[in-house]
Amino acid sequence: MNRRLLKIFVLSLALVGCQTRAQQHDATVEAALRDLSSSLSRAEIEQFMGFAIPAEASNVHTQGEAALDTMVIARFDLPAVALDAWLTTVPITESLHTKETLFATQHAPYPEAEAWWQLDSLNLQREQYRYVYQFVNGKSYKILVVQLQPSDQLLTIYLQVFNT
Repeated sequence: MNRRLLKIFVLSLALVGCQTRAQQHDATVEAALRDLSSSLSRAEIEQFMGFAIPAEASNVHTQGEAALDTMVIARFDLPAVALDAWLTTVPITESLHTKETLFATQHAPYPEAEAWWQLDSLNLQREQYRYVYQFVNGKSYKILVVQLQPSDQLLTIYLQVFNT
């Protein structure tokens, strides 16, 4: 009987050891994945996008990561009178349109952006935004211009640029 208990005890120790090694392996994999990507500064984000966030912008937020692919997002407020001039600096040729887009309801792509990327909670109607998507020189550009009221003179710009 004591031998049987000893065998059970040894087997249970072996199982606990396997579980601990599996947990260590999972932690190692998570750390390796974090090491594969790096956060980007605002200057690096603007360099990747190929254009600057306009000087007239306020309430500017940016987030981006570079890994095998790079994706950057930004949100900022811009006076309505400055929109057309800023759009000429963006490497897209398509015009903004009012077609419905899922981008207008997109959840924050990064956990760090949840406090300021609020598209999924705005419940925007099509008449409250204009949108453009275009693939240019290996990058996808999505720009959403939000104007909650027609009389609003301050627009909120959401943009996402990524390569694949």
